[in-house]
Amino acid sequence: MIEKINNFWVPSNDIHCKKWKEGDPFTQNKCLEKFIAHCKNKNLKFNHILDIGAWVGTWSVAMNSFCGRVVAFEPDPVHYQCLVKNVPEDVETHQLAVGSSNKMISLSNDDFTQAKRVIGSGDIPMVTVDSLDMTDIDLIKIDVEGYEMEVLKGAIKTLENTKYVMIELNNNTKKYGANNLEVEKFLNKAGFKVLFAHWPDKVFVRK
Repeated sequence: MIEKINNFWVPSNDIHCKKWKEGDPFTQNKCLEKFIAHCKNKNLKFNHILDIGAWVGTWSVAMNSFCGRVVAFEPDPVHYQCLVKNVPEDVETHQLAVGSSNKMISLSNDDFTQAKRVIGSGDIPMVTVDSLDMTDIDLIKIDVEGYEMEVLKGAIKTLENTKYVMIELNNNTKKYGANNLEVEKFLNKAGFKVLFAHWPDKVFVRK
């Protein structure tokens, strides 16, 4: 079941939905707020942005005004239903998981947050960023409940021409045999440095 709160369609059993019902105002995360301010100060405009782990589309909606093309990926059927309802028509959406290989996967369900995590084989398609053969990617945002390293492994070629990476690092990477430091080292080796951070998110910019 889904419902509309603060102009966004969300799953009724999602913890964010419960908070909004209790009166918490809808706000973007602090790191995104900083990045939006950075974009405005620098008068930045992006050709192409990837939103990997789009949830219900709050990030895609926030960044759409800075970009010619936003492409959003969300594998969960209920979240994807909300995503399609929330984003403008010019945001391209795909009901796909993103990782280090092209395969079929299944998702777990966190009873508290309703966050989805990759747990094994199943009937949900997963693709790599590199397999999409997209060019002119200015910004990649990754929020995939600990699967961030796997997404990066599948985006090595694409990252060569990417200017910014925004990524959530909240220690869930341990669930997949990695850690936050390894993710940062991976991005450093790929030519990125931290622009700014506000836990659990960090924005990396090409050196």
